[in-house]
Amino acid sequence: MPTSPAAHSIAAHWAACRKHRPPAVLRLDVAEQVQSHLAHGADPEYLRRISYWMAVEQPAWFDLSLAMRMSGAPQPEPSAAPGGRACPCRGALAAAA
Repeated sequence: MPTSPAAHSIAAHWAACRKHRPPAVLRLDVAEQVQSHLAHGADPEYLRRISYWMAVEQPAWFDLSLAMRMSGAPQPEPSAAPGGRACPCRGALAAAA
C-alpha cells in the first residue's frame, strides 16, 4: 500500500521524538502502520499523539496498534468514521459499531 505524506510526516514525528533515531526501515514500517489506520478513518492528530506517546513512554515498541491498547496511552475521541471495522484508533463508538 502506498503511504501518504501524512503517514510519512507522523512516522517522522515518531522518529524525531525518540532518544535515539531509528533506522529508515523502522520509520517506513511505522508509516505503513499509520497509513493502514488512516485508510479506515483514524484521526491524524490522534495518530500523532499516540506515536509521540509510544516514542517517549515505550521507546522499544514499534507496534502502533499495541500502543493504542495499552493502559495509560492517549485515547482518541470516539468516532463513528466509516471503515467497517472496529479499531482502537477510532475510539469506543467504532468498537461498538
